[in-house]
Amino acid sequence: MNTSLSAIIQCMAEDKIVLAIFDFDGTLTNGHMWTGIARHHMEKRVNRVAVYSYFFSHIPLWLAAKAKLYDEEKDKIKWGEDLPALIKGFTVAEAHQVFEWVADKYFMSLLRASIEQRLVEHKKKGDKTMILSGMFNDFLEVMMSRIGVDYVVGTQLQIIDNVYTGKIIKPLCYGEDKARCLNNFIQKNHLSVDFNRSAAYADSISDIVVLQLVGNPVAVFPDKMLYKCALSRKWQIIDDN
Repeated sequence: MNTSLSAIIQCMAEDKIVLAIFDFDGTLTNGHMWTGIARHHMEKRVNRVAVYSYFFSHIPLWLAAKAKLYDEEKDKIKWGEDLPALIKGFTVAEAHQVFEWVADKYFMSLLRASIEQRLVEHKKKGDKTMILSGMFNDFLEVMMSRIGVDYVVGTQLQIIDNVYTGKIIKPLCYGEDKARCLNNFIQKNHLSVDFNRSAAYADSISDIVVLQLVGNPVAVFPDKMLYKCALSRKWQIIDDN
């Protein structure tokens, strides 16, 4: 290979960004979105009927999934798709106040220091950082400034006439669709990513598609299936327990 061609290839490689992708719920934090919103509503005495309705309508499916009588993945998707019902009827400004409360009063104290440190280390190396999660994208944008990441990709919520309808704009950013959401974001923002040098952090086997995209997958406090998968593939595992 001649010197000029080698220099061009090297330049092209340097133009690509190295991305550190972090799942949120279960990875960066051990909290849960529905719990945070429920606590807000109960403390502020708003939309409490929606909280009770959401909880008691999903518990039977959760119990059935635990008893292997219902598909666990379908159960998780159902919880995620129905979660926006907790902010149905809220204006964008009102929901933003809820998200700020949930971020500051609930999640910030539940962030995992060891994973936050990993994020800081990636930033020091010059890597771009991203939260990729099934959580509401609007909520993740609030967390964006708190944690200091470059990008967030989450589930889009339907808004009509400046009011949340209680529905998501499908797909839910979960499982294989999580990888599709990531790809759509990269294309929309004209990013060039060096996936071989990039890293991804996740706690669930549902994130296997995203973990397989990068050269440095990390299983964080993994569930049983992801733990076995990480062991067999010799991926890094972070588990302080």
